[in-house]
Amino acid sequence: MSQVIDDHGGIVIEFIGDAILSVFGAPVKNRDHPEACVRATLKMLRALDRLNDWSKKHDLPKVGIRCGIHTGEVLCGNMGFHSRMKYGVVGENANIPAKLEEMNKNYGTDNLISEATYDRLSPTSFIIRPIDYVHLRQGHGDEPQAVELVFNVLGVLGKGPLPTKTQKLMAAADDFSNALEAYKGQLFGEALQQFTLTNQAMKDVYHEDDEPSLLFVKRCRYYLETPPPESWDGVWTGQVE
Repeated sequence: MSQVIDDHGGIVIEFIGDAILSVFGAPVKNRDHPEACVRATLKMLRALDRLNDWSKKHDLPKVGIRCGIHTGEVLCGNMGFHSRMKYGVVGENANIPAKLEEMNKNYGTDNLISEATYDRLSPTSFIIRPIDYVHLRQGHGDEPQAVELVFNVLGVLGKGPLPTKTQKLMAAADDFSNALEAYKGQLFGEALQQFTLTNQAMKDVYHEDDEPSLLFVKRCRYYLETPPPESWDGVWTGQVE
């Protein structure tokens, strides 16, 4: 995994338990560092698929990883003192990737990117769907927490005619986005139907249920019985997932 990061211009800062902390765009500048990071993530996931295929043939356990990607300003450089120094990053933005990585558990996804990263990506380069409205940052003082969208990258778009599988995946991503918009607008009956159809569309591609779609089916049913207030901001407030 660290070799993939190196190949895409990233820097592995440290290994934290079974996690890798890496940065793109520093110390060497790269104006396309958000795209480089996303491409590295997808390549790592493909490499893991190959590893798991090999493991299955040899009766070894499956290995899974989750990735969180965020783009923002941080303080970076050599930190410490002369006898114990390392290159590192600090700041509020430095903590967000870990939050995104952890959020993957809620949705059954293997990667989540922040809205700040999404805004820096070309729409013709990747297949991306919005996943949820969340609070990523703490509010300052009496300020309410900002509501942010997080996204899931489903694949890379190549040049030339799109394969049938890619076309189906793009359509499913658009359907999920429309369903989430209905959900945010408190049209839970409509959203329930759309998420159910999206799950089937994703199942046609991956041959297994789409966990984010099924999660929102449950949420829609919950809110149909226990509607949120009119001032609801889209962030999940239910008691059970």
